[in-house]
This record gives sequence, C-alpha cells and structure tokens, in this order.
Amino acid sequence: MKRRILTLFLLVFVLSASSMIAVSAADETVSQEVQEESTETTTATIDEETTTVKKQVIKVKKTVKVNKTLKLKKSLSFTKKKLKKYTFKSSKPSVATVSEKGVVTAVKAGKTTIKVYLKKNHSLYAKVTVKVKNRYTKSQLRLMSSIIFCEAGAESTAGKRAVGIVVMNRVKSGLFPNTLSGVIYQRGQFTPARTGFLSKALWKYDSGRIPQACINAAKDTLNGEKNVNLSGNETDMSKFLFFSRYLAGCRLKIGGHQFK
Repeated sequence: MKRRILTLFLLVFVLSASSMIAVSAADETVSQEVQEESTETTTATIDEETTTVKKQVIKVKKTVKVNKTLKLKKSLSFTKKKLKKYTFKSSKPSVATVSEKGVVTAVKAGKTTIKVYLKKNHSLYAKVTVKVKNRYTKSQLRLMSSIIFCEAGAESTAGKRAVGIVVMNRVKSGLFPNTLSGVIYQRGQFTPARTGFLSKALWKYDSGRIPQACINAAKDTLNGEKNVNLSGNETDMSKFLFFSRYLAGCRLKIGGHQFK
C-alpha cells in the first residue's frame, strides 16, 4: 500500500514539474517576441527621424537696378566670419555677376539665380533669385534716343554715348533741371528742341526709324554708364557737363564734338 502511495506521489510531482517547464519556455518565447517587436519599432522611429532632419534650402527674392549692387551678406543675415564659409555662383553672369565676397552687380535687365554653397562639403545652402530692372521708363528711352539721334546720329558709338552721358550728368548735377525732359527742353541749351528737329526725331522713334545704335547708347547712359571707350581705353566722363562743335576750354574731343 505504501509503495502505491509513493508511486502516485512521484507521478504527480513529475507532471507538475513538466507543466512548470512548459510555462517557463512559453514565457521566454513571449518575452523574446516582445523584445524583437520593441527593437523593430525603435529602428523604424529612428529611420523616420533621420528622414526629417534634412535641412531646407533657404530661398530669397531680391530686385536690383542695372549698374547697382546687392550684398548677400545683408540679404542672408551673414556675419563676416560666416560669409567666409560660403561660395557663390550666378546662373546668368550676363544678367548679374557675383564676387567671392557675395557682392552682386547688376549688368542688364533680366533674372538670375545666385546659388550659395557651403565650402566644406559643397552642399547647397541658399538660392537668391535676383531680378534686374532697367533704371528708365519707356518715355525716357524714347526721349533720350531721339536727342542722341539729333545731336550725334552720325557720330561713333563713343560719340553717341558721350552725348547721353552729358545729359544724365546735368540731371544729377544740381546745376540744371533734375529731370530728363527738364534738361533737354531747358531754354537755350539743346538746339534740336528749339528748332523742331527733336519733334521729328520723336516721330521717327515712334515709327521705328531711329537707328538701333542711338537706342543702345540711350539705354547705356540711362542705366548709369559713365565711361566711353576711346582707342581701347576707358575714359570716365562723369564730370562733363557741356558739349558743342567748338567749346572754349574743352578737355575731350570725340568726332565732331568737344566736351568739358
């Protein structure tokens, strides 16, 4: 009888131990699965965060007039130290150039994009869209082209430009009227305005009969050009206020005109 009881006790013990081992194994499996899921979730979160860390390219729009300058240091709020960390490139140098120091110089009307790169890895930091505008209106171009045609229609490119420069110098001088029309129509100054020749030239302009060379010279001088090219040398005419066929005390002669 005692042997039967002992055998029964051992059988119960063995069955209980087997159940505990099975439960322990199941718990380990569940724990491992939870750990793997947690690891996968963490990895996914890190990937998502890494994707959103990318820096956005700064975009700026600026307008500048022909022959004027624009400093990117100011436009991008750079310090002198920070400015040295970047390089600059213009997509259309014919419209606007940019120096190593980030100074944009407007050349002619149009649009260009100045790209700003970080020197250490050449990554794109910013795009500055620059719109270059002319410094004159259509009516001003019409009037200047016509007076150049009247006074220097038969002169060289330098001679045409020189006349336009003198006109613009007077506008800026403070000694003459401060508008283009005021200077050209000032009493006793430009003969074509008094004789009616200018009126005929304006009609020619409206009918498309003014030579393009006169129009080009007008555009240059209205946009602030102050130099003329004489025999390959640039001559600054920013101080000249008078021209005529004969001029006492002349300092420069171009074609049939003397200037001072």
